[in-house]
Amino acid sequence: MTSPLAAPVAPVTLQEYLRLVVQNQPALAAERMQTALAKADSRTASAFPNPAAHYSSKRGEKEWGVEQPIPIFGQRGMRMENAKLGEKAAVANADVAVAVTMSDAAHAFNELLVAQQRYKVWQGAQDELNKAGYIVKGQIEAGTRSRYDGARLNLQQAQMSMQVSKAQAALKDAASRVASIAAMPQWQVRVDGSLQASDLRHAPAYGPLWETAQTRLPVLRAAQAELDRARQKIKLEQREALPTPTFGVARIRNSVDGSFNQVGVNVEIPLFDRRQGAIDRAKVEADQAELRRDAAVLAAQSELQRSLQQLQLRRTAVRDYEKEGLAQIAPLHQMAQDAYKLGKGTILELIDALGSITEHRLEHLELVKDMLDAEWEVRLASGDLPQIQP
Repeated sequence: MTSPLAAPVAPVTLQEYLRLVVQNQPALAAERMQTALAKADSRTASAFPNPAAHYSSKRGEKEWGVEQPIPIFGQRGMRMENAKLGEKAAVANADVAVAVTMSDAAHAFNELLVAQQRYKVWQGAQDELNKAGYIVKGQIEAGTRSRYDGARLNLQQAQMSMQVSKAQAALKDAASRVASIAAMPQWQVRVDGSLQASDLRHAPAYGPLWETAQTRLPVLRAAQAELDRARQKIKLEQREALPTPTFGVARIRNSVDGSFNQVGVNVEIPLFDRRQGAIDRAKVEADQAELRRDAAVLAAQSELQRSLQQLQLRRTAVRDYEKEGLAQIAPLHQMAQDAYKLGKGTILELIDALGSITEHRLEHLELVKDMLDAEWEVRLASGDLPQIQP
C-alpha cells in the first residue's frame, strides 16, 4: 500500500482536488484491488490440472503410477479467455466507482467554493453596516437624527454578527466534507476556482458529446464488458460439457508375471448430466446483461440530454441576473446613503437597502452554485472526467 498524501497548504483547484481524492481514498483503493483479484483468476484459469499419483500393495503385487487430466477440447483456452474478459470488467467497474466518487467530490468542492464566497459576502455586508454606523452616529451627534436610529442600527449589527457566524459555521462544515472525501480529516482545506459563467456561444452540443461519451462513459464500458463476459461464458459452459480424459501410466510388479507397465485412459461419459442447466443459466445471464447494457445506454442518453438543458438554463440565469440584478447594487447603495445623509430617508430604509444588496449577492451565489454543478454534470454525463493515475 502507498502512504497517504500530504495535505496541501495552498488553495487547490478542482483538478488538484480530484487527484487527491482518487489517489488517497481507501475505498477507491479497495475497488481497484478487484482488478488484482481478476488477474489472480486469470492465473487460476491458465493453470493445468494437477497430476494424481497412486500406490497400492497387496500380496504378490505392487503398483504405482501417475494420472494426468488433459483438457483436449480447448477448455483451458476458453477459461483463460473468460478470465481475461473478467479483468476488463473489473477495470471498468473500478472506473465506475471512481466516477461516482469524483461526482461527490466535485459537488462538495463547488459547495465549498461558494461557501467561501458566501462568507466573504456576509463579511462585506458587516463592513458596510459598520460604515453606515459612522454615518448614523455622526447624524445623531449633529442632532439631525434621534437615538432610535442608533438603537435600531445596533440591533441590526447584532443580527449581522449572527449571520456572519452562521456563514462561518457553514464554511467550516463544507470544508470538513471536502477534507473527509479526500480522506484527510485534519486538512484545513481551501479551494480556488472561477465563479464566472462561460460564453453561451460555446455551449457543447448533444451530438458530438454523445459520440465520444459512448466510448468514454465508465458505466457504458462496464455494461459492455459484463455483456462480453456473459456471452463468452455460454461458450465456456458448452465447452466444459465436453469430457476431460485422464491419461494414466502405472508400473506393476507381480510375483508371478514379473514387472510390466500399464497405460490407460479414463473418460467421463456424459450420459445423464450434459451441463445443460449451466448452459441455460449462462444464456439467461447473457440476456440479462444485454438488457442492462441497453438500459444503461438509454439512461446515459437521457442524462446527457438533461444535463445539457440544465447547463444552458443555469448559465442563462446567471448571466441575466448579473445583467439585471447585480448591475443595480452600486447605484442602490449610493442612493441609500445619500438619501439618509440628506435627511430624505429613514434608518429603516437604509438598513433595508443594505439588506437587499446582501440578499442579491447571496442569490447570485446560489445561481452560480447551480451552474457549477450543472457544468460538472455535463462532464460526468459525457465521460469527460480527469484521467488520474492512482
